[in-house]
Amino acid sequence: MEKLVLPLILLFIFSIFVVDGATVSKFVESQCRRTRYPDLCVSSLATHVNPTSQDPQEIAQVALKVSIVKAVYTKNYLKMVSKELKQNKAKEYQAVKDCLDQISDSVSQLTNSFKEFQHMKGAEYSEGDFAWCQNNVQTWLSTVLTDTYICMDGFYGSPMGGKTMAMINARVLNVAQVTSNTLALFNGFAAWHKANSNGGSYGKNQP
Repeated sequence: MEKLVLPLILLFIFSIFVVDGATVSKFVESQCRRTRYPDLCVSSLATHVNPTSQDPQEIAQVALKVSIVKAVYTKNYLKMVSKELKQNKAKEYQAVKDCLDQISDSVSQLTNSFKEFQHMKGAEYSEGDFAWCQNNVQTWLSTVLTDTYICMDGFYGSPMGGKTMAMINARVLNVAQVTSNTLALFNGFAAWHKANSNGGSYGKNQP
């Protein structure tokens, strides 16, 4: 069953992911200013967010979809590299395999976050319920950041170099950066929810 969940989620993401045009609203730009990598935030959301959106939850959820796609692409790339190294480059293979394990865990954590976000959308919560879901998503996204940096640290002292090493570092770092932005945007949504909730129910007051 678990093996079926991710493909279904990815199918859902790709089916709604692209928005015509690349105009980013002032609202999206203002949301991205709260992130560590604001230029990356704007560019990664440019073709995926409705330009008329004024919903912090929608912005954060789209950012999460970007993180999932980046992590899955990186996982697949690491799988390919590990297969190439397995036969005759044991040390390099082990470093890539360890990184693959971390990124695979990242995909699982991001998938958990996506499912929780879908569960939150349109639901009515007590403050305790919302805080529980908020903590789950924050924990999972923080775990992804830990996984990516463990992956990159694992290559210190590795004999592998050149274009492949540069490509791995670039892809893993990109996962870390877009996920850092996702966490910041999610925290912004959570703060907005607390400021605009009515009796603990989300969805009654839009910005």
